[in-house]
Amino acid sequence: MRKRISVCMLAAMMNVTSMYSFVAQGAETKTEQETEIERESETQAEEAVDPMSADRLLMRARDFRPSEILDAYFGEGKWDEALVTNQDSLASERNEYDGEDRTVLIVQSGIGFLAISITYKNEVPDEEIRRQEGEDLLQALNIDITDEYIKQTDIANGDRSVYTYYLQQDGIKLSPEGYSIGGEGDGTEYYGQLATISMEDMGYMILIQKASEVVGRESVSTRQRISDEDALQAVYDAVWNGLQIPPLETNPIADSLQVEIQYIPVDMGTNKDEYVYDIGFYVKQMVNPDDGSDQLWYFSGLVDATMPYCYTFTMAVDFEDDFQTEHLKISDRE
Repeated sequence: MRKRISVCMLAAMMNVTSMYSFVAQGAETKTEQETEIERESETQAEEAVDPMSADRLLMRARDFRPSEILDAYFGEGKWDEALVTNQDSLASERNEYDGEDRTVLIVQSGIGFLAISITYKNEVPDEEIRRQEGEDLLQALNIDITDEYIKQTDIANGDRSVYTYYLQQDGIKLSPEGYSIGGEGDGTEYYGQLATISMEDMGYMILIQKASEVVGRESVSTRQRISDEDALQAVYDAVWNGLQIPPLETNPIADSLQVEIQYIPVDMGTNKDEYVYDIGFYVKQMVNPDDGSDQLWYFSGLVDATMPYCYTFTMAVDFEDDFQTEHLKISDRE
């Protein structure tokens, strides 16, 4: 069973007014859209900025309109509005397009949580075609995904493939990890940003979580980066403070430390569904607890890039082998 424990040391700062100031700006629009995701991934390294001097961002979760999604999928003006039915409830908004050869079901559960289900009525395309179609839709919706993605095969569910994509801004990965501050009922939830494409019997489903647009920036001249060792120690300290578990006694696995630069959520904006993102680290250390089992565990955490401060940590079982996880790159495709 997965054990997930999230602890944030910002609880004492909940009533402190944000110290960040931003220059308001509109969402950037692209003047030219690449027709192939492979071409876009090849230029990511050139477009990426130096993370240590990257802007601090104010981001707002996007509210996708059904017409926007259908335009992106079929092409603008190439679908019939009369074929769309709508059904709203307190929990979600459902719009279904019942076309000649497929249905497109669009479900939004609050701002930032979107599901798009494509069901074919006749012949179902191969998995590779469906995956590419899903990636093309993400691109058409101006959702910028990283070159790296994950493929997992769910052995317990008919060997269905699930592809996970990470979002980026200015060439820097946006954290897919989320965490909460405060107690139940009066806490603040920070959601990670990501997208998945899941293969289904008659089609596929896209899930998009908190894809956001930049609405403000604060220039940062430079950051003094802490070392990987200091970042790991910050996670160890959080584990000890939260669980009273000495991490070194859990048998850390040599050469398994992962430290990745990301934009991480660090504060709320003034308006609803706005979040402050700053440069930080995702830190992960594999461990081998002495509990008699063969199951590996890991500690992970989101750490400030300039000081050994852990916003949140997780202790969890590593399930990668159970789901036949493959770490892939779009640019490696032929």
